[in-house]
Amino acid sequence: MFVACCPQPPPAHAPPGAPAGSETPAQAPTAVTVEMPPEEVTEPNAVATVAVGEIANADGWSTFHGGPARTGASRAPAGSAPRVLWSARVGIQGYLNGPIVLGDQVVIVSSSGTAHNKPDPEDGVYALDFKTGKRAWHAHFDQDANGIAATKSHVFATSDDGHVYALDLKSGAVAWKQSGKGKMYSHPLIVDGKVIVGDAMGNLRAFDVTDGKPAWSVGFVGAIRGGASADDSAIYVTSQGGDVAKLSFAGKVIWKKRVMRPPWDGQGKAEAIETYAPPLLDGGMLIIPFARDTYYKDVPALLALDSKNGKERWRSKGPGSWGNLRLLPVSAAGALVYAEPYSGDIVGIASSTGRMLWRNTAGPCFFPSWSSPAAAGDVAYVARFDGTLHAVRAASGKELWQVYLGDKRHAGKPRPSFPKAKYGCEWQVPVGNPIYSPVAVANDGTILVGSGEGFLYALGS
Repeated sequence: MFVACCPQPPPAHAPPGAPAGSETPAQAPTAVTVEMPPEEVTEPNAVATVAVGEIANADGWSTFHGGPARTGASRAPAGSAPRVLWSARVGIQGYLNGPIVLGDQVVIVSSSGTAHNKPDPEDGVYALDFKTGKRAWHAHFDQDANGIAATKSHVFATSDDGHVYALDLKSGAVAWKQSGKGKMYSHPLIVDGKVIVGDAMGNLRAFDVTDGKPAWSVGFVGAIRGGASADDSAIYVTSQGGDVAKLSFAGKVIWKKRVMRPPWDGQGKAEAIETYAPPLLDGGMLIIPFARDTYYKDVPALLALDSKNGKERWRSKGPGSWGNLRLLPVSAAGALVYAEPYSGDIVGIASSTGRMLWRNTAGPCFFPSWSSPAAAGDVAYVARFDGTLHAVRAASGKELWQVYLGDKRHAGKPRPSFPKAKYGCEWQVPVGNPIYSPVAVANDGTILVGSGEGFLYALGS
């Protein structure tokens, strides 16, 4: 079933405190410091720190949404109802702070610290032992850390301080850093010996992974919020100003277009879409979630372009009211699965046609929905704003289990009851803390997701 919960068109942008920054140019930071503070893992008698050993390869979930195509899909086994294996205090996990996993050895996570968009001691990047969650190192940044990706030797991280950093995987020490124009929000893309990042002034930049030497830069209209994606031969990028482009690995534009959408009431001129996530590459298409001025009737905020030439393949359709998408769906079993904003629903959209397959109410209605889901086989793991992680069959939407992670004291238990919303839908959770962070899946099926309370959770059967 589905509900249209919104009594009136809500604001187009995030509420106060949501993890979205401004596009003002950043000041140059002081040097990044690497700390090894006392450990806060919940395991009893935890050792203060652990060492990061040699990484044979960077297989696993080494970048946002699992790989350069950004499908969010994993071949890992899907487990039954999980338990919390460990939790670690790493600071607020915003919508760009998705964890990554290298094999069965190390978890890397970026942090927004104790407050969004403000400098504090917990900002930066953390390395944790995969099996225990014990801390190996913390590289402190002067401002919020954002997207991360890794090779077997280095971690690459963007930051609100306007830089992209290369950190030594074993120690967290800075190998090199480079600046952009304004803040750097995006998830790094590692391809062809380059790390590809975007900045707030609309520049997609490539740097050599070894020494940080600039390779090329291409400008677009609007900030590059989510970053870029890639297949075996090209790079794809979207901007907050509605630009979508295909580039060669050398930075040459193959095609570029401005993608428009109709106004809410169908009157007046078409307007450019706003994108906050990189495109998802599936079936020869770029699948693009986008934001617009308010919610729309019968038109989910998804469209698909042909990867070869940029021609439109479909625009999503489905009954009911549909909000803005700043997350990236997961592609599994022929469906694009995600938690629909402005509702209490989880939905499945056919990846081949954009038609709604199913829409099920999973909890109370909230306007925000930031967390990008993941999948193990045909099971999608969807975190809703209310702090609950759901496992559903991607093809049908059938719920398999749910786990509440919005409050450390009750993590792993059923979601507490919420008081009835005054206006049908709410901007803030009345109990506990929201989940903004993307979900990640390790090779063995372990699920990792961070909370707005500031904890990273590892869940397994």
